[in-house]
This record gives sequence, structure tokens and C-alpha cells, in this order.
Amino acid sequence: MNKLKFVATFVVTLAVSASLIAVPSHAETVTLVKKPTISIAKLGGVITAKPAIWSAKVSSKFTWLINGKNQSSAKGLTLPSPAKKGSVVQIVESYGGISASSNKVIIGGTSLNGFPEITFKDTSQSVMTVILPKFFPSNAKISYQWFSGPFEVKGAKSPEYKIATGDQGGELSLQINLTAKGLTTNSYTSNSVEIPVSPRTYNLIWSENFQNQTKLDSQIWKPENGDGTEYKLRGWGNKERQYYLDSQVSFDSQSGLNIKASRSGAEKFNCYYGTQCEWLSAKFVTKGRLGFKYGRIETRVKGPVGNGSWGAVWMLGANIDERPWPGCGEIDIVELLGREPKTVYGTPHGPASGQSYTTEIDAGFASEYHTYAIDWLPDQITWYLDGKPYGVLNRNTLVDFENTWIFDHEFYLLMNLAMGGTFGGEIDSKMTNSNMSIQWIRFSTINGIGEVIKH
Repeated sequence: MNKLKFVATFVVTLAVSASLIAVPSHAETVTLVKKPTISIAKLGGVITAKPAIWSAKVSSKFTWLINGKNQSSAKGLTLPSPAKKGSVVQIVESYGGISASSNKVIIGGTSLNGFPEITFKDTSQSVMTVILPKFFPSNAKISYQWFSGPFEVKGAKSPEYKIATGDQGGELSLQINLTAKGLTTNSYTSNSVEIPVSPRTYNLIWSENFQNQTKLDSQIWKPENGDGTEYKLRGWGNKERQYYLDSQVSFDSQSGLNIKASRSGAEKFNCYYGTQCEWLSAKFVTKGRLGFKYGRIETRVKGPVGNGSWGAVWMLGANIDERPWPGCGEIDIVELLGREPKTVYGTPHGPASGQSYTTEIDAGFASEYHTYAIDWLPDQITWYLDGKPYGVLNRNTLVDFENTWIFDHEFYLLMNLAMGGTFGGEIDSKMTNSNMSIQWIRFSTINGIGEVIKH
């Protein structure tokens, strides 16, 4: 729980008689533990002040303010309620150079008789809750809005708030509105609480080391051959120019899995654009054989070269047959475009998402292997390059996130090297082949969250 602390040090220069209120010695530091508060019980009634709590017994001074002006005639801890509607009443308690202001009472409006305080509900620090003082009138209706820093948390309108992954390292506060018939509605803001960052522990539970293989495991991977026509996705939905064949892969102990895109042999196949195909390449998926839900997925990849090449390791929602794209969801772990040889793309796709996160590799992604990863949690996806985060999507930042966050179910893996298309761009007419190599893919739980689903 946060406490406001004010410090005053002073030197006692005069002798004090034993009959006076005791004051701390010159060596003692006095802190303010709790601010003063004021309250009102009925319209036109007396406003009562409750003194602050200090770390030692002190003799403090009280100043009543109405609309910010000192009421020199007001003495003690009570004040007759001002008659003028809309007057703002507050008391300031002072001691040793410290001034602490109370909550405000607004005449003719609803009033919170103290400060709202938010705190962790229990030791797990996973839920925030609010402690409310009494309010006037007692039958006033209360509405709540949680804030992360200066921004509203969409949909967070309850007295309790489940802390999201994206809240970690930031501050939460709560705004309370009091509404009552015939009275002005007033708003009150709670204290701010810094949310600690939970360390992440990863536990590897599945991996594919292609450097130790001579062929793909058919119980995990299956090819998606062709130009997309038989899947009712001519050009694979992106006007791509390649025809996929599983024979376009090879293995070696250094590179692992090599996907080769080549012009050679493509003329033997007919493509959706009405002529002989222009390119051959390969695509493999784990659909219906192996699925994943949450966790860390990382892969070691050397990207393709040449304008028009488009390599990717990515994921699609396993419910794609029942809920077509983008409703099923898509998570691009990494996309590498030959026309942008230094740029790394990580992208979420869904009904209300699709913004790409990017970062740069100075020497280019085709010069050596790099590790690309995502941390996928129930309310957040983070993209990494060589262990450093470069993009994050938080659930509560999406419009209507309860309906548009579709990254909450099983997904399957895909790896492919496409040519051309809406994202790959125009293919270099002089290029005859391109290559993407994948050394390994790994899946780990994050603090116990994540599962591999075998079919």
C-alpha cells in the first residue's frame, strides 16, 4: 500500500513547559502517515474534519478553505456548510513546514468523505481492489474507471481489477464518479500503485532440431502443395507466384532445413494466373497434427535474398475451417522480405489488429542466423529479435477487446518461402533462385503457462 510521506526536521530553540502538548525532540524526523479528511452528512449540515495522522505527537495548525480562499474566522475542526451551491470546501493541516490537504466537499453535490484507496486484494498481487470511505448521500450510485498511467483501461469499470501483463512496470489508479438525483455528480481519483514486474521463467517442452534430421516428421508436419487453388485460396490469398512442392526442401547439419525457391521446373505446372507457373518453393504446416496455446515460440532462421522473396515462420488459429481468416487469428513470428534485407516484421492479424512491429538488423537477415521469438500470454504478445523485445500487443488496447482479441485458443505452425504477392512485392526478373534456412524451432512454457496439443 502506498503512503504519502512528508518529512520535517526542526530544532527546538525554546524551553517548553510540561503542561504544553509534547513536541518531538530536535533529532526526531516527523512524517505524515495519513492526510486529514473532511465529511458532510446532510445538505446544509456541518462539515467535520478528521486530523491527519503523524509519526509522532505534534501540535498542528488547521486552515479552512472555501474555493481556495482562507477562512480566517473558521476555528477548530468543524465548519458550517456554506450556502452557495458549488462552493468547494477543503481543510489544510500544517506542521513544521509540511502542509497536507484534505479531500474536497462540493456544496450541492455528491461527496466522498475521504480518499478512495486502491490496494492489492491479496498476497498474489494479481487483483486490485478499492477501499471506499463513506459518501454522501449514502444512496448515491457509484461508477468506476481504471487507468493505466494517464490512459483509460477499456472495459475496466468494476471495483476490482485483474492485473494484466501489460500493466507490469506501470501505475494503476481508479476514478470514481458519484451520482445522485438532484445533486451534482463529482469525480474522485485514488492513489496510484506501481505494479511490480514479474520475472519470467521458461521451461522447454517441445523442439524440432532440423540440423539432426534428414526429413520432416510426418506426424508433425504436412506439406501444403500447389498454388492455393485446391484450398480455395488462389495465389494463397496474396497473389503469390509460386507453386509449392514438398520436394523443394533439403537438410544438412549446418543449415538445418533449407527451403529453396527456384524457377527451374516451375514450367511443368499450371498456376492460377492462367499460364505455366513461374516459381517452385515449399510450405509445411502442423495443422491437425500439433497445436500450441500460449507460451514462448522461437526459431533460428537465415532469411532469403532477392527482391520478391518472402520467407516466414508463423501461426494460424486452429479453428480456421470454422472461422475463416482473419477471424481465426494469425501471429507472424517473423516475416523477412528480400526487398528489405535489413527489416524484421512481426505482425498480429485479427478483426481489429494487423499493425506490424519492425526492427532492423544492420548486417541484414541473410548474412547469418538470428533468433526470432514471441512470448504469447492470455493478454499479451511480445515479439523478440535475438532476445530483445521490439513489439508488444496488449489485449486491453484493442477496441472492443472482448470480441476482437482472438488469440485465446489453439494455433498451429507454418513455415514457407513465398515469391511475389501483395507483401513480397515485384520479383527481380534476373533472379533464378532464393533460399531460407531454419535450424530449429522451440516451444517453452512461461511461468507454467503454455501447452502443446497433439492430435
